[in-house]
Formats: sequence, C-alpha cells, structure tokens
Amino acid sequence: MPDAPFLDLNTEASVISVQAVPGAVFLRLKRDHSDGSARRMFVELTIAEALVLRQELDYVIGIARATE
Repeated sequence: MPDAPFLDLNTEASVISVQAVPGAVFLRLKRDHSDGSARRMFVELTIAEALVLRQELDYVIGIARATE
C-alpha cells in the first residue's frame, strides 16, 4: 500500500471538498481573501492514495473523539 499523501496545510482553506473522476479523487481547497479574491488548489489522488488517506482520517478522528 502506498504511503499516505502529504498535504502542506500551512495556510488555512476556507472550503475543502472532494470530487471523483474515473480512476482518481480530487481534493479541492479554496481560500477566500478579504479583498474578494480566492486561491484554489487541487490535489489529485489515485484511488489507492485516497484509501490510505481515508484510513488516516479514520485514525485521527478516533483520537480526536477520544480526547474530547
């Protein structure tokens, strides 16, 4: 199984969404700026990478819930 994809989130996204296309999953990140402009970033993941990311998310969600 491939390593989990690394996302550099040093800047905060205002909106995060996902989109499926044949054979891949896109993470769509958007940061709205106070001047009305926006910066967009797209991360393409293979299905295998998306599955690893899902496992990582499940794991950290469990930690977050346990520490509430």
